[in-house]
Amino acid sequence: MGTLGNDMAVALFGGTFNPVHLGHLRIATELAEILPVSKIKMMPSGYPPHRGDDLAAAEHRLGMLKVAIGDNNPLLIADDIELQRASPSYSIDTLSILRADLGPDTSLILCLGMDAFININTWHEWHKLLDLCHIAVCSRPGYSVPSSGPLYNWIERNTCNKPSTLDKSPAGKIFFCELTMLPISSTSIREKVAQGKSIQFMTPDNVLNYIKQNRLYE
Repeated sequence: MGTLGNDMAVALFGGTFNPVHLGHLRIATELAEILPVSKIKMMPSGYPPHRGDDLAAAEHRLGMLKVAIGDNNPLLIADDIELQRASPSYSIDTLSILRADLGPDTSLILCLGMDAFININTWHEWHKLLDLCHIAVCSRPGYSVPSSGPLYNWIERNTCNKPSTLDKSPAGKIFFCELTMLPISSTSIREKVAQGKSIQFMTPDNVLNYIKQNRLYE
């Protein structure tokens, strides 16, 4: 648990969570333990500009996330900030809103998987992200940072080696971390549901029941 002045650092873990599964929850829990924060805000994306139309309705993805986290998890919070917008959900817009709410001095950490991070230079106004937040990058099998080029140079200029560095300033650093990667994907869960196969032990039982009750992904 870390602080910047009297303000607690805030970490964000976004995704479609379509549906949320045990891999997501494991990553979020480890991030909460590694980073200098007291909680991780898990944010279902509203209308991701890089995704197709295979999303469950926003209220269902938020509902599944809430029941997955439950009432007794002190580390994780379901946050609906991106679901409140009807337009495409750009990270720079969400971060701008949160920065305005937090003020200029609170450390804000955006958590990304390596698969997303290596394409960050295709994001809308990506070069402004570190003006608003730090970025924590989670390892992913089969993905690595580029070894040359503008993105490599940007990473080299801004990387820090210790998570404790992230609560010493409000924004501007990139931290790489190794986390437990469970071999589970939302895509495989959706496919199994559509095929009438079991998804037990891939997602919490209360999420499994939510999917059945609402006939999602059939």
